[in-house]
Amino acid sequence: MSYIDKNSNVVISARLTDKGRQLLSKGLLTFDTFRLGDSEIDYTTLGSGYDISLTNILRAKSNNPDLKTPLFPTATSTVPDVSIPTLADNIIQTIINSPELGFFVTGTTGTSVSYTAQTSTEYLYQDDSIIPLSGLTGSTMYVPVRQSTGYGSNTYEPKVGDFMLVKMSNDELGSGSTFSQNVVDINTPVPYLWFQVQEKSGTLSGNTLNIKLDRDFAYFPGYAGANFSWVSFYAGTGNTFSSGGFYSGGTVWNMNNVWSYDQPGVNTATYEGFEGYGSENYVGSKEYYGYTSQLQDPIFVDDNDNDIIDNTPSFCDWKNSIGIIHYTNPQTCENQAEKKLGQKLYIDKDSEEYPSLVMPTLMWHKEITGTSIGHTFKGSGDTKFVQLTQDEFVNNTDIEYYTLVDEFANPVGRIFPDLHTITIDDQELVGAMSYKSNRNWTLPKINVELQSSLDGVIDGTQTMYITYLLASNTGYTTGLHCNYIVCANFEELAGDCPPTETKALNLSFPSGEFPFMEISGGTGWYADRLYALVQRTTTGTNPVSNGWKLIDLTSSIDSHTVGDKINKINLENSTFTITNTLFTTSATTYNLHDFINIPLTSETNLLQFGDEKFFYGNVMTKGVTTKYRTKFNFTISPTQFNTSTNPTYDGSGQNVHISEVGVYSGADLVAIGKMNVPIEKTPTSTVIIEMAFDL
Repeated sequence: MSYIDKNSNVVISARLTDKGRQLLSKGLLTFDTFRLGDSEIDYTTLGSGYDISLTNILRAKSNNPDLKTPLFPTATSTVPDVSIPTLADNIIQTIINSPELGFFVTGTTGTSVSYTAQTSTEYLYQDDSIIPLSGLTGSTMYVPVRQSTGYGSNTYEPKVGDFMLVKMSNDELGSGSTFSQNVVDINTPVPYLWFQVQEKSGTLSGNTLNIKLDRDFAYFPGYAGANFSWVSFYAGTGNTFSSGGFYSGGTVWNMNNVWSYDQPGVNTATYEGFEGYGSENYVGSKEYYGYTSQLQDPIFVDDNDNDIIDNTPSFCDWKNSIGIIHYTNPQTCENQAEKKLGQKLYIDKDSEEYPSLVMPTLMWHKEITGTSIGHTFKGSGDTKFVQLTQDEFVNNTDIEYYTLVDEFANPVGRIFPDLHTITIDDQELVGAMSYKSNRNWTLPKINVELQSSLDGVIDGTQTMYITYLLASNTGYTTGLHCNYIVCANFEELAGDCPPTETKALNLSFPSGEFPFMEISGGTGWYADRLYALVQRTTTGTNPVSNGWKLIDLTSSIDSHTVGDKINKINLENSTFTITNTLFTTSATTYNLHDFINIPLTSETNLLQFGDEKFFYGNVMTKGVTTKYRTKFNFTISPTQFNTSTNPTYDGSGQNVHISEVGVYSGADLVAIGKMNVPIEKTPTSTVIIEMAFDL
């Protein structure tokens, strides 16, 4: 468009010139002076009675010529230039109502919320398949996958490398036909487990498909009923988020779980260590987000008596793993992160508006009743900054974040709004989000206390590292051990008055933090064996992955019969004492592979911790885009710019009319503004011209 449309809402058409953009690219752009002009005004031809405001004015152009007839400030001025005062900040923020991206469609009915899995081919390969429970043989990685009753519209054939999500059923739930296919049955919490296809034979189209998984599948001995588990297949191989990848359209968020320490129970001479876990190329991000050196490096402080105190963080305070949820997709015209999410994620502390993570299939141990599956995590609190050390008073960076909390204000991670990134640092939550962990439920941290005993297991020079494993010998298979590790030593447990004699250790569990652990009814999860995982070292020495010991505590559970499913009430009512005799005579080497099939060093294609690619949930957020507007306010007094050098002006009988403003960097025209309606200037009026453009 060449001329300004007088019917539009444009008052001044303004822009940087090419010369202005060139100087901006070199960091040399300044705004030194301005000129007013009337280059497109003809004062004479249509007579003194003509309304000059009707004159059509050309739009401002990037290659706009310099002002043809600049106005001089006064009749005695020798140059048309007027200095520009220092510009004030002018920030414009636009809030973007970002789409709720993720794998679920959220619905609400009154106060009830529902989640239905997305089933189009933008999200998954195939969802019309099941695993009949009566066809399972037990202690095997091989499972039969058959057509569901809805099979036919999608004929995709699962392939090696695909991720397979199983919505588990069991021998106690009602008929599989009433067990919803893609709807998360909120009031029927069950395991949702991820597997990866390692081998296959037969076809789904022929209803003869048999699949070898990366680890053992559930088995219900003697079951001959009609129950089945729903199965969906997702993209699992290749660069699924890169250009042309399955998720390159930006419909879901990425997830990478990063590990910087080996899982307990892994002998790295035989099995892959954390260097071979997936997502290892994000270990630098773990450091950047403040989770490695900041939490692990030694720190010594001076107290008021000039004594040096060692405040080096304990191993049990380390974040050996984090989950990184990020939005990393190819930038196309249809998919641009800043268009969907703004330049940063929107946060309003006053109204408590923060981004949220929705995990519909999580069984979170902090829930109160355990009757409804799913949990939402949300930002909270004031701005914080990543630090270079533990000392909160020095070495702050300007990497800004907010704390991510659960619905009960327990911290679980960080939100980095400027980086479009959310991290999970709760070790149990990272574990449950891992495809390899074999569980979608989290476990509470075990309680440890010193116990006076003639058979003590640690003295003042020793630390016992402690966690636990709840195993299942039948039905569901065993999930990963608890990822909360407790450091038990005199300094941690006895404070300033440590004992002088050896002590035993009493272990117990917090009340109410096994909400989804059940013994009947078919919902939740269950276990029939309890093991303490322990490792004793000299204090100051960190545990090693192949140094963990396993102690079977099942027979010590209060009111429990070995072989039965463990009642959570009995578990919470029990206290378990670790003595030196128990440690030296009953502890055996813990091998994680005995419970979950983990990759040998040669099995690089077997599903491993860190092989996650996408966040199986939704991210709810708004975005904000910030523009810095360059705004000029030119105030023209009654005594200024009352004559013109325009050759049609003299003798016209008209007042001066301003049709343009030029802004100069030195002698260069760097910005130009053109008026929709030329402004009449009289010797008795003050004119204020506002011109703005966004950088």
